[in-house]
Amino acid sequence: MVKNRILVKAFLLMILGLFSFSSISYADEWNDDEFQKLVLEEKIEVYGLDELKNAGILENDAINKVTYTAFFEDGVSYDINLQVTTNTSGAITAVVSDASTSTFEALKRRGKPKKGKNNTVPYKLNGGMNKSSFINEHAYDRHKYNPKKKSTPNDTQYGRNVDVKKLREETMNNYDNKWSQTDKKGNTQVFYAKRFDSNISTSDTSTRNHRVIINKSNSAKSTQFPLAF
Repeated sequence: MVKNRILVKAFLLMILGLFSFSSISYADEWNDDEFQKLVLEEKIEVYGLDELKNAGILENDAINKVTYTAFFEDGVSYDINLQVTTNTSGAITAVVSDASTSTFEALKRRGKPKKGKNNTVPYKLNGGMNKSSFINEHAYDRHKYNPKKKSTPNDTQYGRNVDVKKLREETMNNYDNKWSQTDKKGNTQVFYAKRFDSNISTSDTSTRNHRVIINKSNSAKSTQFPLAF
């Protein structure tokens, strides 16, 4: 009888030991730093912040204020305010959002924003050289089609026969994504992004991505361009 009690007690101690070991293992399996890194990566992906960083929109070593426009399949859209912190090398280190947890989860399930209604590149003979089609002189000087100069990712050119005006109108009216950014002086820029179904630039910088930037404080600083990475 005594022997049986000892065996039962030993068995119970062994079970308790296993539970204790399991608790320690699960607690050590995922630490807080790793969890926060995962949350940050999700925010960067959901809000498309890598694209802003690659386009040079986010300032280095700063807290960037960005307004992200969220779209849902039922047609509802609204703005989400973000504070995006970057380090001296431009890497995103923190993202603070005023979106609720349920909204963020809904955005994750939603996936990529839907494409706009018309993704066909509009045609116009020598449209990429037509000054009156551009949003302003700055955009024309920097991004017009120029057969004597090579198009580069920093100074992309439109294709020779694309309708620059219709590209801008289609991007602003049926954008894939839209966001705004306000700098430390209070100047606001609104960004429109759209991906078309074929190249809108030259063969040197082949891309289907188009950007329009509206400077609310100074229209002369607004621009439009093919985005090539």
